[in-house]
Amino acid sequence: MIDKSKSKLILLEYSILTYFVLFLLNLIYVNIMVTRPDTLYLSDVMLWIHLFFMISGYIYIKYFQKHNDVQFVVSIYRYVLLTMLMLHIIYFISVYLQSYLLIDETLIIIRDKILRGNPALILDFSNVNYTTLSYVTGLLQGINSPLILLFLTLWTARLYYTANHMQQVEETPKKYDYFLFPLAIPIFWFLLVVASFLSINLLTIRYDVLQSLEMFMSMIFFSASLIGFLVSYAWFKRKNMPSKPSQMTSLHRFLSLLLLPLIILSLLLLMYHVLTNFQTYRIYSVLASIGIILILSIFHLRLRRLD
Repeated sequence: MIDKSKSKLILLEYSILTYFVLFLLNLIYVNIMVTRPDTLYLSDVMLWIHLFFMISGYIYIKYFQKHNDVQFVVSIYRYVLLTMLMLHIIYFISVYLQSYLLIDETLIIIRDKILRGNPALILDFSNVNYTTLSYVTGLLQGINSPLILLFLTLWTARLYYTANHMQQVEETPKKYDYFLFPLAIPIFWFLLVVASFLSINLLTIRYDVLQSLEMFMSMIFFSASLIGFLVSYAWFKRKNMPSKPSQMTSLHRFLSLLLLPLIILSLLLLMYHVLTNFQTYRIYSVLASIGIILILSIFHLRLRRLD
């Protein structure tokens, strides 16, 4: 647990603000400054997800600085950064796939509609190709530039590796009973990660507005589940070894609190699938996720009573 009196978190705070400004400028650029297709893509969803994480992280830091009863646990912070690294990679891949797809479609139009098609339509298709390629150029500029994404990934990795250097509260480690570390908790968290991953729309990178909203919720659901599994595994590894009291309490209480937004997200996803596409296989993964969350709630409630 970070010592609030010695750790001001200035570097982290300004890093998050820098990330937010960069992603916000890119959001404005790709939606206002360039002509874009009517459909939404995975890169758009990833851009919103990054903005969501930046806003949530900044709000939590400010809340931590103003309230004495709020904790900032280094191990949880490091696993959030690992998840951010994963999101950076997915963002980069989404931009690559989208750019490749649009360029490939442009080549097909040039081959089939211009070179082999009706000469009278050359001007119309040339205008379409120019608009598409202008949008691809916009994608590869700003925050979507591979150079900028590399910088963000390296800086996030630096924050991860320097997290242990933060000033922490001095505590005497204690050894807890083995029954306080049930193996079922990390196992069910892992199953939740699998179920949440299967709830993602993996078959397309193009969406309408409702589909992009579903993808946004699915990615947040998966990212939070992954953080929960990493934290639960780190917590379980403390079995049969001395642990700091704040670590023992903070980690499993964080997991129990994390279940609340997860159940809300899973219910929203279930409502979406029921109302829009009841036949999709993803409805079963969402139902499985809800069942796993309820089981985890029972385990964590019992553990909080014992601790």
